[in-house]
Amino acid sequence: MSVSSTVPRSGFRVPRWTSVLRGSRTAFGAPGTQINTQTRNAERGTRNALWAYAFIAPFYVSFLVFGVFPILFSFYLALTRWTPYQSVFIGAGNFVNLLQDNLVHTALFNSLWLMVVIGVVQISLALVIAVALNARKLRGREAFRGIFFLPYITSPVVLGLVWGVIFAYTGLLNYLLGSIGIEPVDWLGYASGSATWIKPAIALVTVWQFFGWNVLLFAAGLQAIPSEIFEAARIDGATDWDVLVRITLPLLRRVSFFVVSITIIGSIQLFDAPLMLLGGVAGAGSGTLGGAESGGLTLAMLVYETAFSYGQFGYAAAISVLMFGVLVVLTVANRRLFFRNLED
Repeated sequence: MSVSSTVPRSGFRVPRWTSVLRGSRTAFGAPGTQINTQTRNAERGTRNALWAYAFIAPFYVSFLVFGVFPILFSFYLALTRWTPYQSVFIGAGNFVNLLQDNLVHTALFNSLWLMVVIGVVQISLALVIAVALNARKLRGREAFRGIFFLPYITSPVVLGLVWGVIFAYTGLLNYLLGSIGIEPVDWLGYASGSATWIKPAIALVTVWQFFGWNVLLFAAGLQAIPSEIFEAARIDGATDWDVLVRITLPLLRRVSFFVVSITIIGSIQLFDAPLMLLGGVAGAGSGTLGGAESGGLTLAMLVYETAFSYGQFGYAAAISVLMFGVLVVLTVANRRLFFRNLED
């Protein structure tokens, strides 16, 4: 019988297939070894995932506590007459009062007026400057971008104080106007008690502060457009105006939508610039917050005064809900304006 086998020293014949089995057991592991390895890998992956969640948990906890909770709580406050010691549910009573409150109407009008003026001037100016800075023949483009961006990183409080001195009736701006024969202008309404020039003054400061940020955004959008597109258009005989209207602006649609959206949100939420221009918190609670005839009173300033000067936190929350609703409507309308052709 010719069966191949191995002969150990003891003389007992061991079939060769037993060594094959031992080899297979060494190669593939014992029956339970593979399962244990998978279990250990799963446990190790679970521990790594738990450590990862532990490291990112502080952000989510702080976001829930300081972000989500205040938003949800403000909707609840809007339905109550709330103080730190007592809460009375009044339903839609605060919103009914909003419809009859002339001060809310004035603040809403001021916020919308500032949004339109600031948006048109700031975005137009930023787009023109960004296109000019995108020209290859211009030297020192990075230096100009830094200069234009400088007001954006300056403290709003400092800006308000400096511009308050400039806009004073005997300030620098009226001095320059007088040097060319123009009568002094009561920009902040302190001398005449008129609110005629308060909103233009606030708009000027806000445009000066934020247009550099928009220049940076438009410049980034322009640099993302391949230069070959402009070169091909000029070869086909397109003028600079044609390139701007038919190529540049359509390709900047998404950047423009973002710029317009943040301008709308920032203008409606405007608070620090008018507050510092018109005397800071000294006017809060005295009826003078917002300047003469409440010409500079915005919705955000009214929320601050109502809550922290008069203690009407429920009514202040209702005003903030109104501001939130206005922002939602304007943002949705802005999106439909920019992308209506894509949605059709």
